[in-house]
Amino acid sequence: MVWKSPIGRLLTLLIGGGLVAGVLTMYPQTLPVVRWTIPVCFVLWGASRLYFDGVGNSLSLTAGCLLILGGFTYASYLLISMGELSGTVALLVPVIGIFVEMFASHYRSQD
Repeated sequence: MVWKSPIGRLLTLLIGGGLVAGVLTMYPQTLPVVRWTIPVCFVLWGASRLYFDGVGNSLSLTAGCLLILGGFTYASYLLISMGELSGTVALLVPVIGIFVEMFASHYRSQD
């Protein structure tokens, strides 16, 4: 299996990234679709964390809320021109949400 070795995973990611870059180069009208897919995925990811893990665990609740908020802030960053500070905050919220989700996933797997 390709997924069993780290080199196989790396090659798969590189080939997939190359295919996405090739498609975006050949069909530039798909770039807005890809650009708006990212905030939608953040919102859906956060909603799935709230749905599947519930609100009983405060770390999972925080991760889900930060991912949803991160999706909305990233979408507003794409929609509205912002200054340096507000743009940085809008891009930092999804990153913080991802890290909190990583911690929550780590603690969920230990239980």
